[in-house]
Amino acid sequence: MATRKNSNIAYKIYAPVYDRVFAPTFAEGHTRMVEALDAQPGERVLEVGVGTGISLRHYVAGVRVDALDFSAAMLKKAQKRLDGGEVAADVTLHQMDAHKLEFIDDTFDHAVVAHAIAVVAEPDVVLREMMRVTKPGGRLVIVNHYKEVPGKLSRAWDPVRRRIGLGKNFDLLQLLQECGLQVVSDDIVNRIKSRLIVTRLP
Repeated sequence: MATRKNSNIAYKIYAPVYDRVFAPTFAEGHTRMVEALDAQPGERVLEVGVGTGISLRHYVAGVRVDALDFSAAMLKKAQKRLDGGEVAADVTLHQMDAHKLEFIDDTFDHAVVAHAIAVVAEPDVVLREMMRVTKPGGRLVIVNHYKEVPGKLSRAWDPVRRRIGLGKNFDLLQLLQECGLQVVSDDIVNRIKSRLIVTRLP
């Protein structure tokens, strides 16, 4: 799909500057996402859209994290974090398309996705894939910038966002409801007022 190819090209450009330009803005969201997840030693977590791995240092020792991204350039930066000893958790990195996760059903205790669900080609497909590989009753935590009613400028920008691989505006809360996820909490984080939404699988 062209959108996914465009996204890979875009993130190859972003990767070298991501930690300096974007990470400070997203820092609070990543910290609170892992805190809200509250994964315990021995549990296995799926992180979709790990990027350069800025969230990985927040997991406690003993947690197993399978962290994936579509961008090889982003994963290369994440691997440097692991090699540098910044991360206590047991992390395995995967280059993978989140629209078709290469894991069997009910593999993970919990799952997270930060600042990625709105930039994938088909958010509903990715979310349902995450649910498929997460055990019933597990937590699924989402951090993303979201407006319930996008403004005119935001709607006008949509075609450009899709063309350069940055997804589109959609109703996140409606999507969560359609997927049957129970919203446990919904908070504001980050400088850009992202939403931190904790859900539980049925």
